[in-house]
Amino acid sequence: MWRKNLLPIITSVFLFVSSLIIGKNAEDSLIRDLIIISAIAVDMKDEDEDFLVTVQAINAPSVKDSASEKLGFVLYQESGRTITEALQKIQKSFSRYLFMDDLEVILISEEIAKKRGIADVVNYLFLEQTISSNTMLFVSKETSAHDILAMFTPFHKVSSKRIVDTIENIKEYSSFAFPVFPNRVKNFLLNYPVVNNVIPYISIAGDVEVGLKKENIEAYQPKSKMEINGMSYFKKDKLIDFLSLEESKNLLFLMDNVREGSLEVSCPEGPGYFSYQYKKSKTSFKVDWTGDSPQIGIKVKTNGRIIESTCKTSFEHPNMDLFRKQIRNQLEDSITNLIHKSQAENLDYIGFAKELYISKPSKWRDIEGEWASVFPTIPFDLKADVSIQRSGDAISLD
Repeated sequence: MWRKNLLPIITSVFLFVSSLIIGKNAEDSLIRDLIIISAIAVDMKDEDEDFLVTVQAINAPSVKDSASEKLGFVLYQESGRTITEALQKIQKSFSRYLFMDDLEVILISEEIAKKRGIADVVNYLFLEQTISSNTMLFVSKETSAHDILAMFTPFHKVSSKRIVDTIENIKEYSSFAFPVFPNRVKNFLLNYPVVNNVIPYISIAGDVEVGLKKENIEAYQPKSKMEINGMSYFKKDKLIDFLSLEESKNLLFLMDNVREGSLEVSCPEGPGYFSYQYKKSKTSFKVDWTGDSPQIGIKVKTNGRIIESTCKTSFEHPNMDLFRKQIRNQLEDSITNLIHKSQAENLDYIGFAKELYISKPSKWRDIEGEWASVFPTIPFDLKADVSIQRSGDAISLD
């Protein structure tokens, strides 16, 4: 009986081993024929408004061999009247085809985003068919986009991979930034002023010149590092400014885009602080059109636990209400301050216009042309509902 089953088993093993060998050869052949581009940085040329384009080409053998001391990527830079022209000039330096299907990051410099805007870059991403819609957009702050890609970063041989992993980690566990893709940016540009773009920004902490040298990752504590500190905000396609980390947290509450994060809150009695880690959050809007001007009601509901405290006040009942009130007051005050800031700048990146449009599109059309004069004074009422699920061994009586 076993002899009858031996031939099918041998055949299956042979086919499996053959597929592995063929797949490996095909992969090696593909790597030999292509240059994989992981990121593109777009800066502005000093003497004119031409694009200065940098591509990050992956050094595949080095990346596959984590113990290798060879660089994980190579940068090539050229200028052009269009991004395509710059890339064609870069292509002259390669003997292989630039493969951009795996492109992960497009990084636009602060200078070009403020002076020229991002519309041309976004339009290129839509017209270039080889670029994936999953490519993430970022803005550089106070440094060139090129220098951020050129950074030597710990744990990652390719800086674009570090950028992607960092933004995904922040989205899941810190909730002060989230990935933004070309489809969203293009859609928001087409639907202005109903919606405004916000895009995560990257800066370099420390000496930029040190970060561009390999010695930066040979020390126990790197002297220079890239950081994602929040979201930048736009008017149409022009970059206006950057939100702080705390402001970006509040923005995500308003956008109902919070997954997990924490707040540092002053103690209810006496000096010190405690940390409130929220796991769930829900923000809802209600628009009242009955008056001369629409009024917006905002309710932020969050659920979490206290994970650290330097307060002298214990968590025993009824003290938990004191902690809950402190969290509620801080959350309401900080989000209200962000709304007032956006109204003072007359830049609706907080999403009021979108909520008005969603509630009653016909009424929104009546005030759309006057939105610039309506938005700065539109009344709103913000309420926070805070639940403390657990605090060490103390459980709140919700």
